[in-house]
Amino acid sequence: MGIFRGRKARTDGGAVVSDRNASRADLDALRAFAESRKGVEAYVEPKTSVTQTTLLLVASDGESIRRRVASAQAAFEFARKRLNIPVYDANLVGIPSRKRDYDLRKAKGTPTPPSASSAPQPAKQTPKELAAIMTLESIAGVDPLPTNPSFDELMRVYRKARKQAHPDRLGGERTKWDTVEDAARALGLPD
Repeated sequence: MGIFRGRKARTDGGAVVSDRNASRADLDALRAFAESRKGVEAYVEPKTSVTQTTLLLVASDGESIRRRVASAQAAFEFARKRLNIPVYDANLVGIPSRKRDYDLRKAKGTPTPPSASSAPQPAKQTPKELAAIMTLESIAGVDPLPTNPSFDELMRVYRKARKQAHPDRLGGERTKWDTVEDAARALGLPD
């Protein structure tokens, strides 16, 4: 009659027990992930009453993939020999916090910052841009900015320099004001 056909096995707590074995597609997905990401590490997660042994790969930015594997030993060998990446026992070291952070950012819909290892290095400033930065720093009367300052740091110094060089403060004299505006244009800062 087939009353029970199609019903999933369940634990005492009611959770559905996975009945799918690891497949070649699982290993291919893990390999593709490891080859296309930077700083990937592997974490072997043990078999439970609900799931088989899984291999979790976590990239340097926290992006991850989890797939079933035949056994813990097979997971360790696959990560070490086939993927050539570090592999850890998740029971001993835990899951890295960067994975949780990535998952939270993704759930909130905030953009993922690029990982430090995969981020392109900022371009060095031209001599004209360096001169413009030094001009703004001296007129604003602030400490030197770090190498390759962020947009926010530049804007903070620019606003302060504008305030210091405003013609109303200097009895109508516009020389400093024009110098600040020229420096801002050289840096591509908005008004």
